[in-house]
Formats: sequence, structure tokens, C-alpha cells
Amino acid sequence: MGVAEVADKIINKHNMLIEASLCSRFRTPKSDCSLCADSCPAGAIDISEEGAEIKAGCMDCGVCVSACPNGVFRMKERDDEKIICEIREKSGKEKVFRISCQRGDGSADLMVQCLGRISEAMLIEPIRAGVSNIEISLPECEGCPNSKASLSIDRVINNVSIIYEMLGINKDRLVIKNIPLQPSSKMPEKAVSRREFFSAFRAKAAEVAVSSLPDVGTEEEQKETFIGAIARKPENFKRNLLIRALDGFSSSKETNVPSTDAMLAEIEVSSACTGCGVCSKLCPAGALTQKQEDGKFYLSFKPALCVNCKVCAETCMPKALKMKETARLNYLLENAEIRLFETERKTCSVCRFDFVQKTGESQTSEFGGSDICPLCIDRHKKQTAFIQSGFIKA
Repeated sequence: MGVAEVADKIINKHNMLIEASLCSRFRTPKSDCSLCADSCPAGAIDISEEGAEIKAGCMDCGVCVSACPNGVFRMKERDDEKIICEIREKSGKEKVFRISCQRGDGSADLMVQCLGRISEAMLIEPIRAGVSNIEISLPECEGCPNSKASLSIDRVINNVSIIYEMLGINKDRLVIKNIPLQPSSKMPEKAVSRREFFSAFRAKAAEVAVSSLPDVGTEEEQKETFIGAIARKPENFKRNLLIRALDGFSSSKETNVPSTDAMLAEIEVSSACTGCGVCSKLCPAGALTQKQEDGKFYLSFKPALCVNCKVCAETCMPKALKMKETARLNYLLENAEIRLFETERKTCSVCRFDFVQKTGESQTSEFGGSDICPLCIDRHKKQTAFIQSGFIKA
């Protein structure tokens, strides 16, 4: 961390909380998700195997909160829940609810620093509160320093349009009003004097230096840290707010969307499943759960919680779990739990580890016994092939 970054961390008290353990990149290095970094107008987000991290330059615009489906980011002040409370207070029947950013319409009912801060729940709550229309005053983002945030704006508006259609809400009730880019209405930041700077520096430098030191724990300690973070299972507040905003609505039609960029996914599991439980342990949304009961193994799925991060499919070693080509969006309105896979659970007579008996497989292995796990069978085959190969070469 350089002097400039230290100074930034001291002087600028970033208004952001990060639950890095929810980040798909933290869950698996196979994930290539970069939605938060791609949308950050300040280029202030780094993503590594440790998850997302905010570096110097953060403007506290909150675009990352909207961009991340996993709920990694949360504002310390005026978080999504507080904004939704503001919406409820200002919404009324037969009224147009106006939303704008600090470079747009200053008389709007809801003002945010950047429109990239808006989430799907924030565009559903006014309708739920009884407003006739929602009007978004959208300035010319191309001329704004926050122009990268337009990726998030477009994604949210597209998702909400599909949700409106599913609920039978006329899409024309969401109006996008293009306006010229206005001078920023943001209050100028308080100037920091030389004396104040060095006073803050002396008070905080030690704290920043300690927090900047790399983790030098043992490899085993680092593994325990990862396991502990996964075991905590923090909730995705963002998805919970969306489900609450949809409470009371009902589907007017079945809505199936391509799964590529959908808000949720549908999953199927083949008989190749070994019951290892990796998918349920690594799922950041808690959408997948496993259970062992009465000699059976069960894998269940709650689609409403799924954020389509694909961590489960990317980490499935036998490739037994796959995302369907389409996703049924109506699951967002239902508290459904689907049993994806069910099979008999056994204990391997060789290694003594539990395993599942694949459906349709022969119950007896080629080297005796029906209670031998696939791993031991595979190991035996490789050993046999190695010995035979040695004799042939000799």
C-alpha cells in the first residue's frame, strides 16, 4: 500500500461494508465474475481469490451494491433497506414517483448519487406502495465521470421489465426520461488542512499499517479461515429485499428467460452425483442444501434464493450438476424447495468413507463386493493398468 492509498484510507472514511465470503471468486477460483469491478466508475475494486476489495479512489456511489447479485457490498449509511423505507414514505396513490441522480433532476422524490445505485427492489416497491408510474430522469451518462455505471442501470431496468411482465404490470408504468447532464448537485467536500491531515495521519497510520500487513498464518490456518467463512453462511440481504418487495404480488403468466444472464437459475443433477456436498457448501446463496437421513442422501434446491452465480456447476467435479438453458422467473414469488437428487448412502468397505450408490449402476464391483466407493474402484483400475503396462513393457 503506497502513501497515496494510506492517505486516502485515512482521510476518506469509506461508507461500505464488504462480506467477501459471499463473493463468487472467493468461493472458487473457477469463477470469472467481475460485475462489480466492471461497473465501478472509479475503478476502485480489485478482485482476487480473497474476494472483492475496495481500494483507493472509492467515491461511495454504491454502484457495486447494485451490480453484485451475491450481496457482497452494503452501505454503512443509507443502505438499500433505508432507501426502500424512503420510497414507502414518499409513495402515494395516483402519483408519479420520480427518481434521479445528482447530475439529473434535483426535484426528484428519490435522489441517489448515481442511478447505477438503483436495485430491482427499488423499482418494485413504489408500485407495491400504489404509485401510478415511476419516472427515472436519466441524464446523458456518456458525459459523466460515472459513465461505467450505465452497465448496472441497463441490467436492472431490463430485469425489472421482465418482472413487470410476469406480474402483469404494464411496462409503460416505468418511464425513462432522457435529460441533459446537469451540474453536480453534490456538496463540495470539506477541505482538509495540512495540520488536520498530519494529525489524522499520526492517529491512524499505525492502524492502517497493521491492517495492510499480509496474512502470514500457516497454510492450515488459512484453510480454517476459509472453512469458517463458508460455514458462517451470511444471508444475501439484497435478494431478501427483492423477495419482500414481491410479497403480495402474484404471477399473471409463466415467465421463462434464457439462463445466461437471468436473476436465478434452474438446476438439474444427473446420476453421476457422488454426494460429495461441495455444491451445497460453496453455494453463496444457501440455495442448495444436502441431508442424510435413514440411509439416504438428499440434495435440495430453493430457486428463489439462487442468484445464478454458477459456483455449483463450476465446482462439481463429476460434472453431475448443470444449469438448464432457461430459468422460470416465477420462482421468485414462491417458497419452493425442489428435491434434485435422492439415492442410497453406503459406507465403503475399503476406505470406510461414505458414498452414494449411483442410480442404474451395477451393484457389484469387478474386484468383489457391492459396498466399494467409485474412488477405490477407480484407484484399483489405475493400479491394475499400471501393473499390466509394466509387464507388457518388460
